[in-house]
Amino acid sequence: MHTRIIGVDLAVKAAHTAAIYDPASQTFLTKRMRFRSSPREIDKVLTKARTGLSGNVRMIVVLEATHMSWFEVGQYFHRQQAEVYRVNGRSTKAMRRIESPHAHSDKLDGMTLARLYLVRKHNLVPWTSPGGELMALQRLARELQRIVGQQTAIQQRLQDLTQWTWGGWRKLIPAAYREWAMRNFYDPWTATDLGEEWLRTRLLDDMPKAKTDWIASWLQRAEERKRLYADSTVVGFDYIANFVQRELDSMAWWTQRRSALLKEEFLPLYHQLFPKDVLVSLYGVGERSAAIYHGFVLAVERFPNNKRFVQWTGMAPRSFQSGTVQSKRMPLSKQGPNLIKATLYQNAQVARRYDVQLAKVYYDQMVLHGKHHTQAICAVASHLASRIYALLRDQRPYQLLDLQNRPISPEQARIYIQENLQVPEDIRKQRKRRQS
Repeated sequence: MHTRIIGVDLAVKAAHTAAIYDPASQTFLTKRMRFRSSPREIDKVLTKARTGLSGNVRMIVVLEATHMSWFEVGQYFHRQQAEVYRVNGRSTKAMRRIESPHAHSDKLDGMTLARLYLVRKHNLVPWTSPGGELMALQRLARELQRIVGQQTAIQQRLQDLTQWTWGGWRKLIPAAYREWAMRNFYDPWTATDLGEEWLRTRLLDDMPKAKTDWIASWLQRAEERKRLYADSTVVGFDYIANFVQRELDSMAWWTQRRSALLKEEFLPLYHQLFPKDVLVSLYGVGERSAAIYHGFVLAVERFPNNKRFVQWTGMAPRSFQSGTVQSKRMPLSKQGPNLIKATLYQNAQVARRYDVQLAKVYYDQMVLHGKHHTQAICAVASHLASRIYALLRDQRPYQLLDLQNRPISPEQARIYIQENLQVPEDIRKQRKRRQS
């Protein structure tokens, strides 16, 4: 069977560019063929690729993940029985630097994509049609992450503001009462005029079970800021208080929107698609995390083995070896989706407290290999990614195992971790100093 390789440099608004390569003659039939995202024009590309051939032709299409253009073009090629591979733009850029280090054009990118199949065939991931529901799940996951980003930005602005105007509240006011103080008494002059006893009474009226022992030190700080600024108009506390009110209202709105999106759309769709999901049997992986993994993995079959899956998540370390030298402390590749990396990191924080084998990974990284907490958690996340791949591939629930790979109960695992795999506090402090 004859083979033709089509490298497609996708565009968002302009026409796409296709380069058609014939492996048999090792020549390009065309280096630049323009086409739009329509069946008629894509069919022209396929017709051009069949030039001079009869019978069945193996069509291979390699395209970049450019916005969503990859989907509309890729799914049509796929339905025409072509083998479609979607590649990361970094791969194209790296190869183009070798072939044409001082030039860049749509034509060169199309030619590079066509050759990429010959050079990195074993590393390319076959394109699969995810389906509208899985794509909707991924979009909802991204939307939730954007909301979290908005909330984080508000929290950071308020933290920076209190650091400037009050000298910081993180160690001064317990987290449970900061919003109450911000909403009602952000101006130091207002707080001190009302007095400690009045503020205690007001706090207990608003929050009957509240602790009030922090109010005295808060008012002491208020007196210090008054002496520092001399007059509230120097800083404009009235205007700042109004700004803080708006920011807190925005935070409440984003929190409500996130909760509604999670309960009314994200989790119901996840339950509909995966009513008996094996991923939630993993300690540290809840329904929200499992939905994120499904929304981005789409089909585990596109990964031929565990190594490729872990590389895709971005939690695999880079490697370097030359002669007798082999680096041992290479950073993570970080090439995967940001939300996958963040979710794996968060899940690993929990999983290492319940899974003996993951706790051992964390312990060894901290105690034996001299890593700090973040590095050790990333190592745990890499092992957790391997477990996720195995569960998705085999569709079986997770079984906790001890260090000899024997089944162990959750209670036994917790006891063993507490007694044998706790990082000594002096080592933790030492690693923390090195990290800073």
